[in-house]
Amino acid sequence: MDIDKTNEFLEANFESKFVDSLKDFIRIPNLSPAFDSEFLTNGLIDEAIEYVQKFAEDLQIEGLQSHLVKNEQGNPMLIFVYEGTAAANILVYGHLDKQPHMEGWQEGTGPTNPVVIDGHLYGRGSADDGYVPFATLLALKNALDQGQPLPRIVLVLETEEESGSPHVVSLLELSSEYIKDPDYCICMANTAFDFDSLWLTSTMRGILAFNLKVSVTEIACHSGVCGGAIPESFRIANSLIDRVEDSSTKRIPLFEVEIPESYVEEAKHVSSLEGEDSFKDFNFLDGVTPIKVDPAESYLNIRWRPSLAVTGADGLPPTSKAGNVVRDSTTLKLCFRLPPGVSSTESFEKVKEIFTKDVPYDAKVEISGLQTGDGWRMKELDAKFRDLLNDVSDTFFSKKVGSFGGGGSIPFLKTLENRYTKAKIIGVGSKGPGHNIHAPNENLYLPYTKKFIGAFSHILAGLV
Repeated sequence: MDIDKTNEFLEANFESKFVDSLKDFIRIPNLSPAFDSEFLTNGLIDEAIEYVQKFAEDLQIEGLQSHLVKNEQGNPMLIFVYEGTAAANILVYGHLDKQPHMEGWQEGTGPTNPVVIDGHLYGRGSADDGYVPFATLLALKNALDQGQPLPRIVLVLETEEESGSPHVVSLLELSSEYIKDPDYCICMANTAFDFDSLWLTSTMRGILAFNLKVSVTEIACHSGVCGGAIPESFRIANSLIDRVEDSSTKRIPLFEVEIPESYVEEAKHVSSLEGEDSFKDFNFLDGVTPIKVDPAESYLNIRWRPSLAVTGADGLPPTSKAGNVVRDSTTLKLCFRLPPGVSSTESFEKVKEIFTKDVPYDAKVEISGLQTGDGWRMKELDAKFRDLLNDVSDTFFSKKVGSFGGGGSIPFLKTLENRYTKAKIIGVGSKGPGHNIHAPNENLYLPYTKKFIGAFSHILAGLV
C-alpha cells in the first residue's frame, strides 16, 4: 500500500472518526457483568453495541456484515465479517465491556468524561479495549479506499473479558459459521512496551485467584478476656500463605518453572531499553525499593516467575472503628500470577491441599470465588510474517518490530490457541506505558494510536 495515501487518510479521519467516536463510546457507562448485576437488563451493553454498529454503518464499507450472537442466558458477542479474497482468514479480537469507574481521577477528567491532555485520551474503556473496533474498521477502510485486496477478516468483540470471559467458549462455538477456521488470531487487548515501535507480546502469565476464609469462633470476643486463648485468624491466614511463599524473597517455588534462555536474553534486552526508568511507572514512595533491584531480574519476576498479591480482605474493620476484640474470622482475596505453561487448575488443587491440611489450631478454612486462567507463550513466527511485521514497523516507526512479555493475564489467548490449533496467535495493542487500565486515569496515547492504525492496515493488506 501507499504510505502517503495512508497518512492522508489518517489526517482526514483520525480526529473526526476515531477520536470523536471513542469519546462517545467512553461516555456510555457500560461495565463488565462481574461489576454490574443488571448487565443483561439495563441496556448499557446494548447501547455500546449499537454505537459500534452505527459507526461501522457510517463508514460504508461495502461487503461488511454485522452479526450479534447471544447464548441462552442472553450474553452477547458482536461480530463483523469482511469476506475479502479468502486467501487467509484473520480473526481480530477486542472487547467492549469495561472495568468499574473507581475514584481518584485527575482533575478535569473522569471515567465517562473523555478529555485529551498532552495527547492522552482519558476515560474508562479508552485503552482497554474501546479503541479496538474503531481502529480495526478504520484500518480496513483505509486499505479498501486504496483499492487494496484484503484477506477474510472477522472482528470479534466480546462483552465479558473483564469478568474472565466465562461464556466465551460457548459464544465462539455459536459463532463458528462466521469465524470458521482462522489462520491468524490477532488479539488487540495487549500492550506496547514503548511508543517507538510496533510490539508483539511474547508471553502472558496465568492467573489463580480465590477467597481464603479462616474462622476460629462463632462471634468476636473482647481481647482482654480471650486474648491468649483464641488464636488470631489473620495470623493463621498469614501462616498458610507462608507455606507457599517465601516471606523474605517472595518467591513461590511450588509454581516456578525453568525459564528458557531466549527469554532470559529478552529480559536483558528489554530492561536495557528502560535503563533507569525500569520502575518509574510503579510510583514507589521515596526510599522504597522493588523486590528485585536488578531490572532484568525484575523483568523475569513480572513476566515469568509466579507472584502473589492480597487484593482484598473481609472481617477487618477500619482502624477508626476497630474495637479491642479478637475477631471471629478473616477472609483474604488471594491472586497468584502463574508462569506461562503452568496449569491454573492443577495449581489450585496443589495450593488447596496445602491450605487445608494440618491448619494451625484446627481453624476452619473455606475457599470460594475461584478464578483460573492459563498463561500463554507465543509460538515461533514464520519468516514471511515476521518480515512483514518488520517492514511495517520500520515504515511507521523507523524501527523493527519488538517483543516482550506481559505480566498480566489474558486467558483468552490460551483459549484461542486451544480452539484454533492451526492459527498463529498474535498479541498486539495500542495501549502503552502509563495507560493505567483498571485504575483511575486510564488513558490512550493518541499519537501512537494514529500510527498503529496505519500500521495495522498495512499488516492486514500484507496477509493477502
